Amino acid sequence: MSLKHVPIDDVVASRSVTRRDALRLLIGAGICATFYPSVALATSTQEKLDAAQLDYEEAQAELEALGMEVEEAASALGQTSAQVSDLSQQIDTKQGEIDTKQGEIDTKQGEIDTKQGEIERKQDILGERMSSSYKAGSSSTLDLIFSSATIEELTSNIYYLDKVSQADAQMIDDVKTLKAELEVEKADLEVEKESLEQEKSALETEKANLEVQRSELQGLQATQLSQLEEVRARQAASEELVSSLSDEVKELMEKRDAELLAAQQAAEEARRQQELQQGSTWTGGNTAVLGTGSLSDVVNAAYSTPSPGSGLCAAWVSNVFRRAGVGSFYGNADDMFYSWCGHPTSEIQPGMIVATPTVPYSSAAIIYGHVGIYVGDGVVRDNASGRLRTTSLSQWVSDYSVSVTVRCGWLGGIALS
Repeated sequence: MSLKHVPIDDVVASRSVTRRDALRLLIGAGICATFYPSVALATSTQEKLDAAQLDYEEAQAELEALGMEVEEAASALGQTSAQVSDLSQQIDTKQGEIDTKQGEIDTKQGEIDTKQGEIERKQDILGERMSSSYKAGSSSTLDLIFSSATIEELTSNIYYLDKVSQADAQMIDDVKTLKAELEVEKADLEVEKESLEQEKSALETEKANLEVQRSELQGLQATQLSQLEEVRARQAASEELVSSLSDEVKELMEKRDAELLAAQQAAEEARRQQELQQGSTWTGGNTAVLGTGSLSDVVNAAYSTPSPGSGLCAAWVSNVFRRAGVGSFYGNADDMFYSWCGHPTSEIQPGMIVATPTVPYSSAAIIYGHVGIYVGDGVVRDNASGRLRTTSLSQWVSDYSVSVTVRCGWLGGIALS
């Protein structure tokens, strides 16, 4: 099958070298590594940067995990502190109830003591009367009778003696009745006092249990506080590590940027020299290195060429076209987009590449974009994350037109037929 060139005006015009271009340059391109050892140095810097970025991401993840751990520890400590405070309030409440019961017990005891005093006082009065009467004996009664001068006086004395006897008898009855009543009241008070003492004892038991729980929680609280301080110390160390790694990443990025820019300039010069040696005129990367091949060869190669690894979508496309004998083309997906993809996908033909200069699916994808090969029948083949895929064109365009609309074109400007 014959090969023909597509007019270069149909392709996106060449651009000047910018810092963004340098960031997107694939340092592993074989021609650069072959002709310019500085590319290998840039790869070494990239490896250091990748390692530093990995360390930074891991440290950042650890810092975020520690942040969550600090929040959890602080929350647990707060809950325990709240429980300790609640138990302290319960203990104070129980102590107040105990004090109230003790006051009621003391009141009952005072009432019991008062009743006991009344009983003893009445008994003392009766005892004194009985003692005086016993000491006076019957002679006093006879003396009172015989000392009477008249019948009237005798009658009066006998009347009064009878009244005294009746008063003594009444006092005895009164004392007995009062003592019985006081004994009943005293017994009731004793029962009430005993009940209050039982309630007080129960309250003291509850208070003791609460104090045990509080003591255990205070121990847990001390442990949690220690753990929180430990996690916070680790968090501070992790923050310091993240900060230092961030500085290291920035330094390596600056170094890589400088090396990438120098590498791109070297790569362009090498490709220019190669074009001159083959009799072609350099036109800013838009002229292909001519070769032989056909559409069927490219399609077959798209299904037989293995993946060169993760993140190497453009390298796989280059390998497919080289194996098909079309030619050798280098650069990243974004380079291929800007150099060869000047058509909307509505004009796509089998054998064309489809590409986007940037897509927000990874740090590498943001810088380098993604590229695949349209093999016809609405199907695109590509190398994604080190795995070869077959995807519908409509799905591929939808997935990769997030930031910039996907475009298509002939790689190297060579229209296959």
